[in-house]
This record gives sequence, structure tokens and C-alpha cells, in this order.
Amino acid sequence: MIDVNLKRERLRINEIFHSLQGEADAVGFPTVFVRLTGCPLRCQYCDTEYAFHAGDWHDIDDIVDQVRRFGARHVCVTGGEPLAQPNCLKLLSRLCDEGFSVSLETSGAMEDPGHALALVRVR
Repeated sequence: MIDVNLKRERLRINEIFHSLQGEADAVGFPTVFVRLTGCPLRCQYCDTEYAFHAGDWHDIDDIVDQVRRFGARHVCVTGGEPLAQPNCLKLLSRLCDEGFSVSLETSGAMEDPGHALALVRVR
């Protein structure tokens, strides 16, 4: 029997990269973007269709380590639709706990049982 408590907390990641934020109130801030794979919505205006399928599984600890290496204080978790992956909530919480200023790019169409929007906080 497999102990479910030993199951790794992972997310399927399309890409992690460093750039300047181009939107919202953090425009111009050096930001690490964590693009999660997957989106069930298929909006006609989507500009990231390449994130629907491609990506590799990463442990949350590994994702946080990769983000930390860029040296930026701001992190934007995006997709696809990041809330389509249940462990997104755990990633948001970890990033906030590590002291990052975190934003979440979501369509708002997904149910949010863990209240991800309440987890995202600016420090």
C-alpha cells in the first residue's frame, strides 16, 4: 500500500523565466514568471496556446529554488490557467512564505476552493 502522505507535491511547468512585468501595478518590476501547463477553457483570444500541453513535472521545492536563483523579489504565477492545477495553491503559499511579492494571472473562471486570491499578498 502506498502512503499518500509521501506523494510529492508537484506541478506541471511550461516555463520559468525572468523578465520585466508589463502589466498591472507592478509594471516595470523585475519579475520571475512561473508559467503552469494546462487550461481547460480554450478562449478564442488566448495568447499562450503553447502552454496547453507542453511542460515537465517539478516538485514545489524545485520550483521555489529556481525562482530564488533569479534574485527578483516579484513572482507572477501564470498559465494557461494556473488554478487548473490543484497544487497551485501550495505553490502560491510557499512563495509568499518565502517573502516574495506574488501575483496570480487567472481568468477567474475556475472554482477556487482554497481561496488562492486570498493567499497572494504583497510584502
